[in-house]
Amino acid sequence: MNRQLRKRAGYPILTIVHHLRCSEARPAWQNRLYRWLERSYLGTVDGFIFNSQTTRASVEDLVGPAARAIVAYPGRGQLQSNLTPAQITRRAQQPGPLRLLFVGNLIPRKGLHLLLQGLSSLPRDSWRLEVVGRLEVDPPYVRGIRHQLAALGLADQVTLAGYLPDDELVARLAESHVLAVPSSYEGFGIVYLEGMGAGLPAIASTAGAAHEMIDHGQNGFLVPPADPAPLARHIGALVEDRERLAHMSLAAYQRYHSFPTWSQSSERIYRFLQTWQPNPL
Repeated sequence: MNRQLRKRAGYPILTIVHHLRCSEARPAWQNRLYRWLERSYLGTVDGFIFNSQTTRASVEDLVGPAARAIVAYPGRGQLQSNLTPAQITRRAQQPGPLRLLFVGNLIPRKGLHLLLQGLSSLPRDSWRLEVVGRLEVDPPYVRGIRHQLAALGLADQVTLAGYLPDDELVARLAESHVLAVPSSYEGFGIVYLEGMGAGLPAIASTAGAAHEMIDHGQNGFLVPPADPAPLARHIGALVEDRERLAHMSLAAYQRYHSFPTWSQSSERIYRFLQTWQPNPL
């Protein structure tokens, strides 16, 4: 049944919103177009399911207060880590380079180029970075990343692993110290939550919804978008202070367990949907 027929039949139109394109960093004229398109669609919707408070605020900035809506966070548990707090503490205290992990498709919005720029100012023997994410989504950007690695002399410190299946990604999470994905915008950013499940402090940007998971300086760091200097400063602090790394790792692990499971989020959505009844013809 198309939208007009559903409206005429009294059926409500509901939509799940996880990310508005007009919230991303791009030229102003492009975002004006996206705002117009997204406002035109969202203005016809009767009810909303949001993945974060940030997404809700973005939508309400476009169309006004949502009378019937819920926020249902994406659930934890898809990438299940069996690490214990004791194991997380021992990992943080191991000698050697700080092991950083970036997880995300290699596209400009995810900010790998900024992370590399920041890391280039730190001693080469103090860190290692593994990049997990599809390399074929934006080939020109990936070519730029390879050129940047060569120009900065970081080829020996950075591994571009490409896509990994879930079991291999879980193993990488368990072996790492810090998750660093300085994306310019995330409507939620489930990768931060998945990293916290393995006790990884998360480094994200202040743009988007990462602040709904990350308490700056406690279980991760929030940095201004498009600025590599704070990235380097916070990573350097963890290189030098493994006790702080251990404390933040445990805080990240605890924060993860404060979020709902997928079953709990699904139940919340189900209860919301049960409140909707079509109007009689």
